[in-house]
Amino acid sequence: MHKKLAFIGSVGSGKSTIIKNLSTIPVLDTDVDSSQDIGKVQTTVGIDYGHIPLDTDNSLGLYGVPGQRRFSLIWDFVKDGLWSVVILVKNRDQQSIDELRYLLEYFEINSEIPFIVAITHLDGRAGQKTSEKIKHILLDYGLNPPIYKIDPREKNNAQLIMDTLLAISEVIEGTHVRKNI
Repeated sequence: MHKKLAFIGSVGSGKSTIIKNLSTIPVLDTDVDSSQDIGKVQTTVGIDYGHIPLDTDNSLGLYGVPGQRRFSLIWDFVKDGLWSVVILVKNRDQQSIDELRYLLEYFEINSEIPFIVAITHLDGRAGQKTSEKIKHILLDYGLNPPIYKIDPREKNNAQLIMDTLLAISEVIEGTHVRKNI
């Protein structure tokens, strides 16, 4: 069975980077030079895609979507049949924090879907204020997922995200999937 795992979040939150760290195949990367000032040179305009085999019968498609709402048509494709979600939020970036509400609603995230929130761009800062703001937003929706502080460039941080999602999935779905990653 092939399952969809979406990486969502604001522009520059680390979605493409974490997929590159997790995928066992070369990642289909849809980054192009940005035509607007978004704080970085390139931006994702399509779907970044990677893949992880879990066992002989199960695999995960890793889908990274653009962080800009104007590309929400692509979000719709990824949203359909979603197994799990990782929401990336940039530390100390109020716009990224505020986007969390919109993403929770747009992707219809609830307690029946394995998901994690990961705070990125810590740059030596603890991220405690960002974490508290995120907790308050999640509680407004009756949600209490793990919140991690990560560097998407670090393989062990990406692996922590995967291990946690698989554990949450086992609890929700009552299954055990051995991973080959």
